[in-house]
Amino acid sequence: MIEFRLLASRKTFVGFVMGQIIFSIFYLSFYIDNFHQGTELIVFGQQQDQIKDQAENYTIERSWGSTGAGDGQFMNPHSLAIDRFGNVYITDTGNNRVEKFSSNGTLLEKWGSKGNRDGQFDQLHDIAVDLTGNFVYTVELANHRVQKFDGNGTFITKWGFGDTGGAGANRRPHQLAVDSHGYVYLTDRGGSEVLKFNNIGRFMEEWGTHGSGDKQFVKPHGIAFDSEDNMYITDMGNSRVQKFHRNGTFILTWGSYGTGNGQFSDSIPGIAVDSKGFVYVIDRLESRIQKFDGMGTLIAKWGAKGSSLGDLNKPEDIAINNKTGEVFITDTQNSRVQVFQIK
Repeated sequence: MIEFRLLASRKTFVGFVMGQIIFSIFYLSFYIDNFHQGTELIVFGQQQDQIKDQAENYTIERSWGSTGAGDGQFMNPHSLAIDRFGNVYITDTGNNRVEKFSSNGTLLEKWGSKGNRDGQFDQLHDIAVDLTGNFVYTVELANHRVQKFDGNGTFITKWGFGDTGGAGANRRPHQLAVDSHGYVYLTDRGGSEVLKFNNIGRFMEEWGTHGSGDKQFVKPHGIAFDSEDNMYITDMGNSRVQKFHRNGTFILTWGSYGTGNGQFSDSIPGIAVDSKGFVYVIDRLESRIQKFDGMGTLIAKWGAKGSSLGDLNKPEDIAINNKTGEVFITDTQNSRVQVFQIK
């Protein structure tokens, strides 16, 4: 009897200890699992809060322009570019001219009038400046050509698109950009392609097809280069951004249709990249700007529709002054340029 009780006690004791161990393991596992999930929720919440905080972490520095045809006025200002000296070039589309300003909005030069002769414009759409700051390129929809000027508006040369190997008359180049080697690239909405020229208009190559796959486009529009000559294109019809090497090799894509973080409408005409590799995308219909890193991760966002200082109404284009970090935007329907500082 004594031996049995001892054995039973031992079994009872061992069972009790094992039960406690099993319970402890179960509880610890449950705790760790829930702690891990909680950590994920905390991190996700922190990321969302960070985006929210950064979305509000900007200031409106200044604004200039009003509706009209006088000096410093605009009729549907569409695109802009900034040279290495900080000068700002605006396509004053409704007035068929280019206006050049200092970074604080002082008018420096203006040129152009309606027509199809050298130095004239019809449906002036986009403008770009090379890295030297010496040459300015424009593209017109109605005159179906690129014109090249010096920084003061003196005409240098021009070219069309009939020698590009496609249906020249059906090409619809909308925006252009210049890489660090001086080559000029245009987004062609008509052919769903990118066209490459040298700096005097000799056609070099083309790439892209119509569709929604990698290296395919539906209404390609905005185009910009980073400091390593990677190319970013707003693929408007697919509500996304595509990133390429300058030779056309596909790297990555991001975006989808919608109004959430990292999503776009089907009207994203303007794109710019700063010296740190951050990518800024204009959403015209949402009247907002989203800022991403070079891999498509959302960093910040801002903008709301309106006419008050800091509000936007169908903005079209964006450019960065890399010396000051300021962001310049053509606030098209408000006939003005607005300048923001992102902190």
